Amino acid sequence: MTASLPDGLRHIDCRTRDKPNAYIVDDGAITLVDAGWPGDEATVRDSLRDADIGPGDIDRVLLTHYDADHVGTLSRLTPELDAPVYVHRLEAPYVAGNRLPPWTARHGIEALHRLYYRRLTLPDLPIRSVEDGDTVGDLRVYHTPGHTPGHVVYLHEDLSAAFLGDLVYGLGDRLRPSGRISSYDTGRVTDSIESLCDRTEGFRYACPGHGPPLEGGHDLLSSIVG
Repeated sequence: MTASLPDGLRHIDCRTRDKPNAYIVDDGAITLVDAGWPGDEATVRDSLRDADIGPGDIDRVLLTHYDADHVGTLSRLTPELDAPVYVHRLEAPYVAGNRLPPWTARHGIEALHRLYYRRLTLPDLPIRSVEDGDTVGDLRVYHTPGHTPGHVVYLHEDLSAAFLGDLVYGLGDRLRPSGRISSYDTGRVTDSIESLCDRTEGFRYACPGHGPPLEGGHDLLSSIVG
């Protein structure tokens, strides 16, 4: 069942293609976590407006990884959006436009990501690299490679919410790991889930990159790896 999220946390339910999620955190600073496809601009803007937030009010953007369905709307929000974008150092060159994704990963599917990146207008914003254990405001960074090499999860302890990106997907009332076709390395996905469970305690809200946000987040994640 979709979680009823606490004050200070809002789910943006994007509807384009694979229906990615974005999230707004308002904890004294305004954080946008992931951003949807370019075609999700209206949905993102409407959700910000419903929260009485304009793109210019956003203090920072956190990306769980570089895939276009998590990055695409950012350039559409500029120039009103004028905030740093945080992403793992392994993937910062892609988001900055300094390098294209490789051709060969994800059983050849990565070639489609590379081709799409050639067409994607990337945000003209400061790109800041993060590493495992860093904090950005009240959110802690956990490096969780597998879906992509620089995939990260952000945990907000006060809101008891983990922004899981594509480490897992919400499916009904459970979570399932990122699959073989969509991931660089499913073995590392499993390892990252297990490591994240070991390193975190009892967060309530699982906020995946696709599918509904769910309550009982830590327990649901732990059940994947037993």
